[in-house]
Amino acid sequence: MAETTENTVNLPYRNPELPTEERIDDLLGRMTLEEKVGQMMQLDARSGDLDDLIVNKHVGSILHTSPSDLPKAVETVNAKTRLGIPLVIGDDCIHGYSFWPGATIFPEQLGMATTWDSEKVQAAGRATAEEVSATGVHWTFSPVLCIARDTRWGRVGETFGEDPYLIGEMASSIVKG
Repeated sequence: MAETTENTVNLPYRNPELPTEERIDDLLGRMTLEEKVGQMMQLDARSGDLDDLIVNKHVGSILHTSPSDLPKAVETVNAKTRLGIPLVIGDDCIHGYSFWPGATIFPEQLGMATTWDSEKVQAAGRATAEEVSATGVHWTFSPVLCIARDTRWGRVGETFGEDPYLIGEMASSIVKG
């Protein structure tokens, strides 16, 4: 019978008093190859059965989690997975926390860059950070710091444009926020 999270509480990888390397070695030694591969995947929470992604595919990270799915995902990890490895929750936040209902939506980065107003860009970054952190998301995919020199690229609007100086100023501001 497989271990359950309940009887992993006293295992070395869960002991914060032990050195990090020892904890990592212990956890990796307990994981199957399938679990290790799963931990390297990030899948869209909207793409199917969340329990299946977490329990059967051993996914290490989920993207675009809805308000109703986030607590369910945490409970699934704690109650139904063998080792109870927490998920890394990520989301696109290019112009605010746009996938979360009720969040503040800002112009895309290209629109922000046209203002040359680094204080407002910093304020947008701060508002987004506060909204995201309140929901349990650990990782945001922003800002986009690519230099947009070819308008055929479909993600130009997610950049601060093509001027390296402007990109640096806007990037610095939004990150500070």
